Amino acid sequence: MNFEVCRIKEGKIVIAHSNNNMSVGYLEINPNSELKKHNRPCTECLYQIKGVATMVLFDEKDSTKELILKEGEEIEIPLGKYHIHANRTSEPCVQMWKAKGDIREILDEIRKNSL
Repeated sequence: MNFEVCRIKEGKIVIAHSNNNMSVGYLEINPNSELKKHNRPCTECLYQIKGVATMVLFDEKDSTKELILKEGEEIEIPLGKYHIHANRTSEPCVQMWKAKGDIREILDEIRKNSL
């Protein structure tokens, strides 16, 4: 299997598989970095592989709730829910992600903006 690596200033996004039903890969977040606020048009499942991540979840009123993910923990983010992946530590942070739906256009945008 060939993994596609997209380098971003916050780390890298690795795409292992993507089709109209599901996309799978992993995300490496640099120490003291976070991704921009975003959402997905499908459910996103995250599994913390290495380090600690802070997930910032937004509600309909843009209020936030923070959830700490430690190694071995997982979270499922509902479709359309805005969130931020953050690594607020000085150690590497790696999350496996699975999108249960079609995010190919989003992945194309990530590829286009890759460093």
